[in-house]
Amino acid sequence: MKYDVVVVGAGPAGSTAAKFLSEKGIKVLLLDKCKFPRDKPCGGGIPIGILKDFKYIEEKGLIESYSYGGCFHSSLVKYKVELLKNIPLIAMVLRKKFDYGLVKIAIDSGATFMEGKTFEDIKIFNNKVRIKAKDGTAIDSEIVIGADGVWSTVAKRSGLSQNLKNFGIALVQEYPISSEIIDQYFTEKRIGHIHMQFQGIAGYGWVGPLKKHLNIGIGEFERSRTNLKDLFKYYIEFLKENKIIPENIKMGRVKGAAIPNRPVDKTYADRILLCGDAGGLVNPFSGEGIDYAMSSGKIAANVIVEALEIGDTSANFLSKYEKTWKKDFGKDIKLMLRFQKKWRNHSINLKMIKLVSRDKKLSEIVVEAITGNRRIHEIKFKVAGRLLFLYIRDLLHKT
Repeated sequence: MKYDVVVVGAGPAGSTAAKFLSEKGIKVLLLDKCKFPRDKPCGGGIPIGILKDFKYIEEKGLIESYSYGGCFHSSLVKYKVELLKNIPLIAMVLRKKFDYGLVKIAIDSGATFMEGKTFEDIKIFNNKVRIKAKDGTAIDSEIVIGADGVWSTVAKRSGLSQNLKNFGIALVQEYPISSEIIDQYFTEKRIGHIHMQFQGIAGYGWVGPLKKHLNIGIGEFERSRTNLKDLFKYYIEFLKENKIIPENIKMGRVKGAAIPNRPVDKTYADRILLCGDAGGLVNPFSGEGIDYAMSSGKIAANVIVEALEIGDTSANFLSKYEKTWKKDFGKDIKLMLRFQKKWRNHSINLKMIKLVSRDKKLSEIVVEAITGNRRIHEIKFKVAGRLLFLYIRDLLHKT
């Protein structure tokens, strides 16, 4: 089989790349080892801003619900920041429905979809790339996009693999609950909860209400000796005791996921590009990856169209992809990696939540940044200025 581009992995990154490539008349094969629809452990929240860049998400009915606010709790549940808005703060999706919807959009755009096909080898030649599936199927193409997750086979076989230390772990479960019960606990505004550094982990616990589901999870960006399964069980009981979730929710069988916590050193090579989790393109502060996945897929598609037009699929030309995503959202990743190092510092956590909780203007700015609706590098000086103002105000008040 021969295609212009083979996209390995049909998550948000791969499906997005396949869609935009196909719309340009590129012959695309979208390949995934799973049968769709399939589920994916995920918090399910995506920034509202992404809906402006990918309007078809709403048009195709892939959004399950919208959250208009949230409650952010400090590590010792001593302070909290509450924010309620008249416009949505984040959109919530069910990954089983969302991912399958994106696949169908790619197919409707002209991509060929091959599911349940696991490939095990990739060879790069001067004039093509050849991938081989476990059943012996050989597929040739001009370029391969690796969008096959944190354990990306494309990344490994092309020498761009992740450092095995650069990932965290999350446990997630979605509980079907009537919309009436969710209204009772989280109101029609679907107010979510985040417990930062819950029980001292370098991460957080969360509760995300959807239309008829409750997404509960706990994750750490730095692996520790903590037994996350035990901690998840304790978190469920903690949420019940604090009347955040219904008393009749049982832990059940939780699902685990690895989360990259920083980009790979290079997201390109001769005839190869890495998108989404395969390239480590995840928000280091929240672990949210759908936004960067779809953005990187679109950027990859644009660069590949140009590469095929001029007949240059070398690493030298494809480096344009990395330069572009770094300009788009790379500055935010770099800045948030600094914050990530502070996760274990309880005193900093407490001070920040305390400051933010006392100032509505600052809380709105911070929450917008955390949820991905504002580029952090664009507002860092505004946040710093507001913090300085509060500090000076407190000094004057004491005197």
